[in-house]
Amino acid sequence: MKTTELIKACAESDHAMPWQALVLQFQRPISLSVLRTLRRWGISAPDIVEDLVQETYLKLCHDRCRKLLRFAIDHPDAVNGYVKTVATNVTHDYIKSQRTQKRGNGEVGQFSDHVEPEARSESSGGTESIRAAVLMREIDDCLAECTEGTAQARDRLIFWLHYQQGMTATAIAALPVVGLTTKGVESAIFRLTREVRVRMTARKGQPGSPSGSTAKGFGRAESY
Repeated sequence: MKTTELIKACAESDHAMPWQALVLQFQRPISLSVLRTLRRWGISAPDIVEDLVQETYLKLCHDRCRKLLRFAIDHPDAVNGYVKTVATNVTHDYIKSQRTQKRGNGEVGQFSDHVEPEARSESSGGTESIRAAVLMREIDDCLAECTEGTAQARDRLIFWLHYQQGMTATAIAALPVVGLTTKGVESAIFRLTREVRVRMTARKGQPGSPSGSTAKGFGRAESY
């Protein structure tokens, strides 16, 4: 079964078989991503690795794999890269949290400013969730207006991976489907952010528009 079909089966079924297959398929890339990120920061603890692997699965499977499935449908060849990036971001979140606690106890820790955690999931069905969904549609409409040709799908992917998934420019550039260097991704994010802001500003004041709100993560493209 292809990866996209497997994810779809998990999203649409409560049977254990597709979920077990999904776990087996992603176990190695997730574990290696977590382990390598921890080692980069001089941390070696098997129990921490297992906890972070489980946390990664929780994020991937949140809301019945909605985000993972959407990504897999749009970019079937980049799913492994997406999964690895989520695992890396989960690990960075853990390290950042630990070092923040140490600073609170009087210990000074260092953490690279360019690392960005994965965007947090919001509860569904509430007023804020509905407003956010409407705002996301408005932003996507603006993206469609300021992108064109063969680069349109790529540019939209870069924009949403950065702002909705919290991926850094380096992580996005590592995905084969993107085909840009880190600098190229940074340039695309900066350009798209500027153009979307111009269009969103023009929409303010229109009846029913939530443009006065702030999209989750939108407005932080200056720091990669």
